Amino acid sequence: MLKKLKSRSQRTFKFALAGVCLLVLIGTRGDAMRLDVVQEIAAPYSYDIITWHLENFLSKWTHRVFRAIPGNGISSEDRLARVEEYFALGVDASKLKSEIDRIAVNASDPGESGVVDVESELKELRARKRKLRADVEEAIEAGISEVARAAGLGVVGEFVFPPVDIRLTEPPKVLVTSPRDRIERSLEVLVDPHVDVGDREAMESRLLESEDLAAIVLDIGGVATYPASLYDGGNLRGTLRTAAHEWLHHYFFFGPLGQNMFKSPEMQVLNETAADLAGRELGGLAYRFLGGALNAGEQGIAAVSASPTKPPEPSKDEFDFDSEMRETRRQTDLLLTQGRIVDAEVYMERQRLRFVANGHPIRKINQAYFAFNGTYAESPGSASPIGGQLREFRERMAGVGEFVEKIRGVSSYEEFLSMLDEGSNG
Repeated sequence: MLKKLKSRSQRTFKFALAGVCLLVLIGTRGDAMRLDVVQEIAAPYSYDIITWHLENFLSKWTHRVFRAIPGNGISSEDRLARVEEYFALGVDASKLKSEIDRIAVNASDPGESGVVDVESELKELRARKRKLRADVEEAIEAGISEVARAAGLGVVGEFVFPPVDIRLTEPPKVLVTSPRDRIERSLEVLVDPHVDVGDREAMESRLLESEDLAAIVLDIGGVATYPASLYDGGNLRGTLRTAAHEWLHHYFFFGPLGQNMFKSPEMQVLNETAADLAGRELGGLAYRFLGGALNAGEQGIAAVSASPTKPPEPSKDEFDFDSEMRETRRQTDLLLTQGRIVDAEVYMERQRLRFVANGHPIRKINQAYFAFNGTYAESPGSASPIGGQLREFRERMAGVGEFVEKIRGVSSYEEFLSMLDEGSNG
């Protein structure tokens, strides 16, 4: 009985911690609610983030309460089996969507060519995924929590704060803008995930014509809402990395790094790139912990101090997306610096066609495209030195936990450079 009472009090405490986190995260978004020109143009496709927070937070915790009722719980083995089934269904769903596209393109009358049967099968498959989703989310949350705890991050008693909380769904898209004469992330807004290509193009064109702003609507892998909104179509390893990335944004928020994120472009890049770097590492560890590529019994969470690994070099015979994109960014910056805006835009479109011809279906490359991707300093679309600086900083740390704690305490980019310089001279 004592054990049951202790377990119940732990769940109550965790619920309270999550509730505090939700209220704080929502309460800080007031300054972002001012109506600007981008929000006006995007209004017909706006994403109601406040309602999303409240509905999904309550829904997820309702499920947790249900699982806590005696007789409704499931074993760790069963939960992991559901994870495996969920992501296998995701692969099947992707194949069915491709089959629907193939039929629609090639058949003169899709209604008589089997597409209805395939759509029915896809609908049934998605329904099966929805039944599994809440348990899969809890398994992912448990995996990220375990490796974060092992790394010494956010530990409050037996809990991790803020609690890891995710929702596997279709995240909103983001409408990003930039001045045309330079690459700089400017006004932006989240829009409905189902907005079609025609409406995206219309919003982008209106902002170009009326405000002289480069604009683009982009897909994103996740948003640090609470619970975090994560793309539902990825594989387990990628989903864990994204979950860790978004949790780190929650964690950074309660320290100087997160609270000063929008004080300068450099701080935004520092925040996003640190979450990217550490998120990949924590996500990889969670993948191992959940029994991914490696047997959890062989290495488990003892690998928390492992150093980050660099991606393999592409074959010289292949189209090198990264180097081509870096060169595109470099040349675009050069043309804009010379005041040759139209030449830069013509060049970006010419390069886009090259990417498309080599199997990379990019809808648009403009200043806003680079402004958004440039926030992630290890992206090939970035010109920032912060990626290399952060990687050097990480390599000095004994483990990912020390790296996250050090960077979380940074209040300005100048402070980070000073810390980096001190380490070099030490």
